[in-house]
Amino acid sequence: MKAKGFTLIELVVVIVILGVLAVVAAPRFLNYSHDARAASIQGMKAAVDGAAQLAYSKTAIDGEEANPSYHIDLGSQTGHVAFGYPTVERGGLENFLNADAEYHDLDAEWVWAAHNNGSVADPDYWLVTQSSILGDFSGSDFNTAIEQTQCYVKYTAAMEEGAMFQSEAFTTGC
Repeated sequence: MKAKGFTLIELVVVIVILGVLAVVAAPRFLNYSHDARAASIQGMKAAVDGAAQLAYSKTAIDGEEANPSYHIDLGSQTGHVAFGYPTVERGGLENFLNADAEYHDLDAEWVWAAHNNGSVADPDYWLVTQSSILGDFSGSDFNTAIEQTQCYVKYTAAMEEGAMFQSEAFTTGC
């Protein structure tokens, strides 16, 4: 009578094959998470672009696109604009976005920080990334922390009449 079952050699061969498959497949799965984070950053950039264009449209309708300080009624809140585009401080771009984004708050889905200097030579900018990308960050320099991730959106405000905003997505670190 012959015993039924697998021999030790057959089991070792199967384990080796599974190990090789795991080594080959793991980098592909890890790359998918990079692609997903990069896609979410690109999505936020599109939202920022749309919000800035919406703000400009509303400002132009009011005839205030040359105004260095203007407030647009957004229903339950106001949005701050300068030269037709959202400003970077609280109440500016964040109020035009429909996202769970909070200033220096890692409990929100998105965290943002701003460089608010107010000069054409050193323009104001707004940085946003997913809170999960910052991980357990506990410092106070959110601008540097966000920039070091190389996985964020940067919005540069219009600093003078006739200037446009700029936005850029950084995804190499995602």
